[in-house]
Amino acid sequence: MLGNGTPDEADAISGKLKQRYAGIRDLRADFVQLAQHASLGREERASGRVVVQRPGRMRWEYREPVARVMVVSEGMLRIFSPEEAQLQLVPLGEGAFSPTAIAFLLGDLDLDRVFAPELPAEERPGRLGLVLRPREPAAFEFLEVWLDPESYQVRESVVRDLFGNRTELRFENTRENIGVEEAVFTLEVPEGTDVIDLRH
Repeated sequence: MLGNGTPDEADAISGKLKQRYAGIRDLRADFVQLAQHASLGREERASGRVVVQRPGRMRWEYREPVARVMVVSEGMLRIFSPEEAQLQLVPLGEGAFSPTAIAFLLGDLDLDRVFAPELPAEERPGRLGLVLRPREPAAFEFLEVWLDPESYQVRESVVRDLFGNRTELRFENTRENIGVEEAVFTLEVPEGTDVIDLRH
């Protein structure tokens, strides 16, 4: 079916995907990120853990190769780099945070309104694929998701931006609706950290 399906089949998968995540309040998972930089011709690998709470609160904790924490809450993105002893405060406007399947599915966006679904040209064993293309101009070309064919749980997410850069996220050990402590979205940094406030 993948690559040769009809628009109705893509719509059906999109509908089941929305239904699958409609009842999820929070999740946490381990992730591996593979970023391909088109201009540099190289791929960078990173890994860590993500915690998401609906609607739209996230904590991305990178452990390798360099420690970094990104927290999204209260209309702001906070990025803490321990190695550089630096904290950035970024307003959450359009393009402020890279799109991922997790961000969209656990946010407030209406997938049907924002995206036009289609089936991918390739197949992956044991995975069900869906390509989501923005209906309006956006900072990325498409969002691609690869799902467990039985549960429709997102296992992989791929984003390609307008410059040809490709970011793939693979999720493992996903746990859903087990609750999230408020402290998860509190970002405490050591005294002496250089704070760069980009909100003004």
